[in-house]
Amino acid sequence: MIEHAQITEDINLLNIATNSGDFARAKQIYMEGHNSCKSTTKARTLQGFVKKSTAENKLAGKAFFDAFTGGDGPNEAHGKIPGAGRLSFPITFWDDFMVNALDGTGDFKGKSEAMRKVAVKKGALGVLTMYANYELESAISKAVKGETTDDKAPHAWDEGWAFYYGSRPSGHSSAWEFAWKRDQDYGYKSGSTDPVATVVTKVIDDYYKHGLKSSRGTTTSVSGMIAARDNIYLMQALTAIRAGLKYARKMQSPKYSDEYHIEAYAYFLSAAGWIAQASEDNKKAVQDVLDMLAPTKAEADLESNLYCAVRAKLIPTLGALGLDCQMLGVWKDLGDTPANLCDATHKVTCPATATLPTGLAEYVPLTKSTAGSNVNCDPFKIDKKVDKKSEADSVSTSAPQSSAFGLALLLVAARSAILP
Repeated sequence: MIEHAQITEDINLLNIATNSGDFARAKQIYMEGHNSCKSTTKARTLQGFVKKSTAENKLAGKAFFDAFTGGDGPNEAHGKIPGAGRLSFPITFWDDFMVNALDGTGDFKGKSEAMRKVAVKKGALGVLTMYANYELESAISKAVKGETTDDKAPHAWDEGWAFYYGSRPSGHSSAWEFAWKRDQDYGYKSGSTDPVATVVTKVIDDYYKHGLKSSRGTTTSVSGMIAARDNIYLMQALTAIRAGLKYARKMQSPKYSDEYHIEAYAYFLSAAGWIAQASEDNKKAVQDVLDMLAPTKAEADLESNLYCAVRAKLIPTLGALGLDCQMLGVWKDLGDTPANLCDATHKVTCPATATLPTGLAEYVPLTKSTAGSNVNCDPFKIDKKVDKKSEADSVSTSAPQSSAFGLALLLVAARSAILP
């Protein structure tokens, strides 16, 4: 499990290389890996999570992936896709996105280096989310077959958490940190720790714990695992909606920014399929938003009030997902009246008040296995002095130890006893 979590060390190195403008090195990290080792001679790679062979042999047929790529998803026993909406991306859409951003080809041909840097860094979190979720569905498949000893379904479920949260301080460079940052934007009163909306990084931990308990021997419940999976995806969808709204505003205010442009697109894309699956109306809305935010669009091609246009599409999607405007919250930089930014053509009505599903607030599993050992596979040479300094700089800007972080540490400790 240690090695699975260390995939966020690779994302950190990817970010360091990208920030310096060394796309060749960043591509090497993406394609060859470095810190997350399968053995002393073989590294786990970010590209390996989403490349064509993985998509064909692992991701296809899974609910989260098929919601993006138009597949049927698993059967009911393995957790069918709840809604009827499907996007129709090619199965290599994440790998295509990453390679094109790294190379300056495809959708990123002629785009600025600054835009490509953001695309690589935020795209990597989408890649990570996709494979972390695959592990949850792999766990469900094992439980369906009765494989519920700690080295089977619970192990796979824990791999999902390990990939999602990672090994770095405060979840730095992880998909969890993406949710934490949006919690800071939307979840609390300005300048306060009092929640006013859903705090995803608190709620999602309970769903992971619910799924873990449901995956284990004497407490096995496949239906409980499926419910926990869907609830985790729901929180990822909420985070993506928050990011889409925030950066749709920032990319035009006070002036156009291609960095915020790609941030809006890549962050929203991370869970766009799950937003779309909820209904045919949601599918159409998501397609419209992806088109509005498409990185191929020049400044002159964008809606004149992009925030309001995106908001008009996304607020109605909340209802089909089982969310409401109170759960979404208001980006604190907009104050309490974001609707006042929009004219009559962009007015929307919030859906009916909803209730979030409950998870499992307390669960500390007792296991007899060990955490595993750290492995060094070092597939290519890196200038250690440069990376250590850059890494130290990056840690200084990581998320502080919020209450969600404390809960996450407990969760990591509880799960560290599962075999790698």
